[in-house]
Amino acid sequence: MLGALILAFGLVASAQTTLTASINTPTSGTSYNVGQAISLVGSATGGTGSYTSFVWSFSDGTTSVTGANGQVVTFASAGTKTITLRVTDSDGAKTAVSVNVTVAGNSTKPVISNIKAIDVTTNSVTITWDTNIPASSRVIYDSASHPDISGAEAPNFGYVVSTPETDVETKVTSHSVSITNLSASTKYYFRVISQS
Repeated sequence: MLGALILAFGLVASAQTTLTASINTPTSGTSYNVGQAISLVGSATGGTGSYTSFVWSFSDGTTSVTGANGQVVTFASAGTKTITLRVTDSDGAKTAVSVNVTVAGNSTKPVISNIKAIDVTTNSVTITWDTNIPASSRVIYDSASHPDISGAEAPNFGYVVSTPETDVETKVTSHSVSITNLSASTKYYFRVISQS
């Protein structure tokens, strides 16, 4: 009796898994302070091939950053912030995930450093300085010296002139205030003021 052996060959397609993004840090509900650096760590699973893009965006309009990890964000204002991670794989598939964090106003007073008078002319000057946290900008000045302002009253602390306060809505850490209409050949004394 003649028997027949039949072999069947077939290809089994592996099931493609759905592209999924995860935010490892920060976790939803975490609280931070204004100006505090927040570490961003994300990951992805599934999809096709490698991941071609990790983009972090923020609900308050803070500039987006790219990269799965090693990135940081600081927020200049208090409130609930939504952090979103968008991932794209090599096939063009996209996914997104979001977390909400709370940013509290910082009650710490700004520390002022690196004060400079630049672009000095006969009747103008620009004053620049840095603060360790986002803050507003203002300069008080006078032709008389005020070496000790303890006991002097706000807002000018004994100085005759003040510039308008700037950077109030969007506070900054790098400050620049221009003063014009100064009298030529006059020595001026100034102090910088920043408030968080």
